[in-house]
Amino acid sequence: MIGKSMKKLIIVCDDKTEKYANILRQLISSNDDIEGEINGIEDGTVDVAVWKEKDYIDNQATISSKERILFLGENKVSKNEFSSSMKIYYDQFGMTYGWLGNRCVMRVTRSIEDEIEYSEFAELFTGFGLNFEKVDFEKTLTDEVEKTVEKKAKGLFSKNSFLSSITSKVTSVADAVGIGNTIVSMNRQAIINQQQNHTLVTAFYRDGLAKFLEN
Repeated sequence: MIGKSMKKLIIVCDDKTEKYANILRQLISSNDDIEGEINGIEDGTVDVAVWKEKDYIDNQATISSKERILFLGENKVSKNEFSSSMKIYYDQFGMTYGWLGNRCVMRVTRSIEDEIEYSEFAELFTGFGLNFEKVDFEKTLTDEVEKTVEKKAKGLFSKNSFLSSITSKVTSVADAVGIGNTIVSMNRQAIINQQQNHTLVTAFYRDGLAKFLEN
């Protein structure tokens, strides 16, 4: 871009957050300004690179203090860079980012486990134009699994056996249901975590990136 000096940004991520580092890189490199209205940062003004933790550690000795670096996720490198003096500019629904000088840390610090809080979070990502499928907090086992467990339980009671044996087996069925519901809950939390990370990089791109690059 004529008359514009390119700013450089290095995003440091780990295996868990590499996907979101690439999403942020794609947002930065996209041409999404419309009729002079800047969306996030002005198109074509930022040169971005994505490094894994090892890349950063291997090159750390040669990195200038003038380099703007964003550390994404909860990992050893980001924890070492985080400082109590770092000002937090965004803290919503377990999603945070903040910076001190040319070092920025962005991470999801906790899960959303409350249905009411998740509904509020869903309003946020919907407002950002992210068309995620909302998770269902009422969902437990799938219908197929429920039918299988119910059928198995009825079969146990129809057999001639001692009460103690039946009780033991029924307990096993109940345990299976409990394990199934735990798996459903874990899957739900995994989906919410993905939504949090994607929403966080979008929020940073829209409202935080330009400020960080200009500080």
